[in-house]
Amino acid sequence: MLFEDARQAWARFLAPTSLDEFLDQMLRGGFRKLPGTEAGPRAQLLGPDPEALLGEAHALATRLTFHSANPSGAAPSLQGVTDAADFRARIAEFHARNYSVRFPELRPLSAPLDQLARALEVLLLQPVTTSAFWSRGGMRAPVHFDDHDLLVVQLRGRKRWYVTQRASELPNVWKGIPTEDTLRLGEPAVLDLLPGEMLYLPRGTLHTVDSDTASLHVAIGFTPVTVRELVLAALDHLSDMQPRLRATAGQRLGFQLQFHGEEQLAPLVVDAVEQLRAAARTPGFLTSALQRRASRAVSGLAPLVAPAAGAGLGLDSELVQAPAAFCHLSANAEKIDFSYPGGHVYLHRGVEASLVFMVNTPRFRVRDVPGTIGDDVRLSLATTLVQAGYLKYA
Repeated sequence: MLFEDARQAWARFLAPTSLDEFLDQMLRGGFRKLPGTEAGPRAQLLGPDPEALLGEAHALATRLTFHSANPSGAAPSLQGVTDAADFRARIAEFHARNYSVRFPELRPLSAPLDQLARALEVLLLQPVTTSAFWSRGGMRAPVHFDDHDLLVVQLRGRKRWYVTQRASELPNVWKGIPTEDTLRLGEPAVLDLLPGEMLYLPRGTLHTVDSDTASLHVAIGFTPVTVRELVLAALDHLSDMQPRLRATAGQRLGFQLQFHGEEQLAPLVVDAVEQLRAAARTPGFLTSALQRRASRAVSGLAPLVAPAAGAGLGLDSELVQAPAAFCHLSANAEKIDFSYPGGHVYLHRGVEASLVFMVNTPRFRVRDVPGTIGDDVRLSLATTLVQAGYLKYA
């Protein structure tokens, strides 16, 4: 997926809200409802019959979760589901007892949703998750918050959201122990969500929901890069260059914390912070640090699907990008780091023109790849990208 394709996909998905408004204002602000219609593309994220799609997903049975603030009985078991009919019967039991059922990991079930999530990963260079919540009328959810940002897309029915009007504290990903006070909504904003409409909730935003009717919505989860992550990226990059930052420091930390000797570590920490401060002000340092971070982030995404063994690649073979493929290119004086979901390939700088052509051209023949390289190198480079799952036969 090219960057421009990702940009256009999200511009269409967010309309009439602009992509720039979403990235530059919404993600720095509080919760917000986005308009939409049942006839628009959002309501089709799980196809024309989302209930049927979820009802067939019995392979997800043991990974389902559920919640309710007003259950009418104990939750049914999700063990030993035998087939789709059995699965649908279990879901019906959950609904009969006022539970909302959460379906995780939906991307393999819906190509439109998978492409949309991939496009957001291209834009944010962060992982994106998807899930669906299916409930019947009369269900109420407990007050809670999520540790990642959410875009909620209503697909079926109507759901009423009660959202705290206090600004989120944007908690870190590790959870503390919530107190009763932290889970109070106060005087919440009340928002009704209809099919095609969306709600953006920053991480840490307290909310609850109830449903007058059967309801189904998709939640797209992500966390934009934080200031903390920028600092960590800079520190990681500096530690690659400064061996003393990788040296053992707290080998007696257990003793020091027991006997108040931790102040001996302060000079090491202060020295490291001063090194980082000086490095961050050096032209080009932060750019290099963020390039390295982006490379790691992309390679850490779920791997692309490797192709099955097929006919040998030839100069007249025609190749296209795989639907979920994208990459991040960075380089030093000697080699290029081609990072893609699931891994890295390190290549000589001599193939730069050829590689840039291959990752930016939607469809091409191997023999048409430019660059001052031989056909054997063209074939080798194309084979490498096919084996990574980045390219496939047209």
